[in-house]
Amino acid sequence: MSIKRKFISIMLAISLASIVPLQSYSKNRDRELKVMTYNMYLGSELGEIFTAQTPTDVLLEVGEAYTDMLAGNVPERIAAIADEIQQGQPVVVGLQEVALWRIGAPFQPEPATVVTYDFLDILLCELASRDLHYAPIAIQTNLDAELPGLLSPTSALDIRYTDRVVILARTDLPESEFKLESTDAQNFVTNLQVPVLGQPVTVLRGWTSAEVKFRGKPYRFVNAHLESFFDLIQYAQANELSQGPAKSDSAVILVGDFNSDAESGGVSYGMLTGSGLRDVWEEVKGGDPGFTWALSGEIPSNFMMPTQRLDLILASGRVSFSQVDVVGEEAADRTPSGFAPSDHAGVIAAVLLEP
Repeated sequence: MSIKRKFISIMLAISLASIVPLQSYSKNRDRELKVMTYNMYLGSELGEIFTAQTPTDVLLEVGEAYTDMLAGNVPERIAAIADEIQQGQPVVVGLQEVALWRIGAPFQPEPATVVTYDFLDILLCELASRDLHYAPIAIQTNLDAELPGLLSPTSALDIRYTDRVVILARTDLPESEFKLESTDAQNFVTNLQVPVLGQPVTVLRGWTSAEVKFRGKPYRFVNAHLESFFDLIQYAQANELSQGPAKSDSAVILVGDFNSDAESGGVSYGMLTGSGLRDVWEEVKGGDPGFTWALSGEIPSNFMMPTQRLDLILASGRVSFSQVDVVGEEAADRTPSGFAPSDHAGVIAAVLLEP
C-alpha cells in the first residue's frame, strides 16, 4: 500500500470513529429536556402575623409585611428572574410563591380586588419583552388571606395575599417536540393551621403537574411547595407527593421548594429520595453543597450567605442527567438597584429521557 493510500485509510478510520460518537451525542441531545425550578419570593415574611397576640399587633405586622414587599422592588426582581430563564432556556419551569398582592378599603367585608403586583403577569410580560414564548399550563392557588394593615398612624388598608404554584412551558415548540397531554393541580390534604386572634387560618400548600411528551417520550412534570413552619406537616405533604403525583409508570421529574435541607439530612428529603426519586444535583455534582437559601433577609437587599439546599430537581424512571446548575445567586445577578432576584436561588438541569 502506498504512503498516500495508507494516509487516506488512517484518516478515514479516524473520521468514522469520530462520527459515531457525534451521531450518538446528537441523538441524546434530541431527548435532553431542560427544566428549572424557582421560588420567586413573595417579598416579605408572614410568620410574625401568625404569632401576633393583639389586634394592634396584627395591624402592625400586616402593614409591615406589605411595606417590606413594596421596598423590595418586585418588578425589578422579577425582571432578573426573567433574565435567568432567558439565559437557561428551559422547556418547563416550576415556580413557587407566585404571589398576587391586592388591596382594598380597610375593615370592609368585600374581598380586596385592586392589584398591587401580580407576579405571574409581570413575569409573562418580561418574558414576552425578551421574545420568549412561555405560558402557564397549570396553576394552583394555595393560601388566600386578607387582613387589615396599618401603613402609618393615619393610613390603613385591607391587604390580600394570594399564594400560587405555577408550571410554565414553552409555546414555540412544534407538537412533535413538545406535546401537553393533561394537567392536574391540587392542595395537600394535610396543611398547617394557625390561629390569628383566636380564629384558625389554614395555610394551604399545593402542587401542580403536567403529563407531557417530549419528542415522543412521555413523562410527568410535578412542581410543589412544602410547608416550612412545621416539620410533621411537611413530612405528611412529602408523603402525599411520593404516593400521589410523583408515582407514575412514566418518567417523573419533581421540582420545587421542599423546605427540607438536602445537605443536612432533612427528613422529608430523605423520605422522597428513599421512595425512589433521585437527586439530580447529588448525581451530577455530589460533594458540592449547591446551597439555594437564604440569599437575603426579609428585604432582598440584605444579602446573606446561603446555608441550605431546599430547592431541588428530583427524578425517577428511565432518565439520566447531564447538567445541573444553581442560578441567580451571584452578585452579578443582582438588579440595578442592588436586590437579589429572590431569597432563593433557582436550579436548572438537563434531563436525558432514555428510550
